[in-house]
Amino acid sequence: MHRRARSILRGEQGLSMILVLCIGALFVALSAALVYAASVLTANANRQLLEQEAYQLATSFSDVLEGELNNKDSSFAKFVNEQFMFSQSYGKDIYDLESQPKEFAWKPNGSQPDGGAEAITVTLRRRPGDGADKLNQTANSTSATDLRNLLDTLEGEDRKGMAIVDLQLDITVTVTKNGESFAFTRTYDRTVKYNSDGSQAKSYIFPKVYYTINDGITKYYRINELTFYAPSLPEVTIDDNNIDSNRLTFHCDTSQQPDSITYTRGAKQSTGTTQE
Repeated sequence: MHRRARSILRGEQGLSMILVLCIGALFVALSAALVYAASVLTANANRQLLEQEAYQLATSFSDVLEGELNNKDSSFAKFVNEQFMFSQSYGKDIYDLESQPKEFAWKPNGSQPDGGAEAITVTLRRRPGDGADKLNQTANSTSATDLRNLLDTLEGEDRKGMAIVDLQLDITVTVTKNGESFAFTRTYDRTVKYNSDGSQAKSYIFPKVYYTINDGITKYYRINELTFYAPSLPEVTIDDNNIDSNRLTFHCDTSQQPDSITYTRGAKQSTGTTQE
């Protein structure tokens, strides 16, 4: 009887030991899982912090470029206006197709804080604006009065040019910091004005707006309400009697720089993407 009791006790002790070992293994596994989960959460938090820092740097640098863009004397504005938005070398027809992207690395100035960024890349893209078709328009009217009013509208207040959104510009700033990159894009509408006052055309001071008559190639400049001048040719005056014989087409001379250029944020305000 005593032997049987001892045998049972030894068996129960063996089961208890196995149970203790199993519970211990379970606690070890749970602890390892908790440590792993904590490390993943910490890593994600650190990555999100780095992404946020890269985002802040990208948006801050975009703000700086926006200020430079509307400062016509800045080197950035001169490059954008006189080369990228003007030259066909970045994509054939400026007012027909989206350009090829122009990308360049921005080297932080040693005297300016860069927030510890490892690299800053600026990418430019341009495309025709919503008002590109307004740069060339046929002026159709059935009376001289209506034609004059139409031309006044096309030429803008005091003949200083109608505001035309001729192009759009994307500026993408990509910042890399501690291995994390963030790309931030802003889209701008470029609004231009072309001076149309041709009163000095006879002195060979030509405005940047001209007219062609009946689809001809001769450039006529509006020197009076409905009087048009072309060098070495008789002046053309349009009235109710000859309006049907003289079809005018309004042109902005896009081979020259506009008289006024401003940039405003377009409909696509801003988008940000994290790059792996």
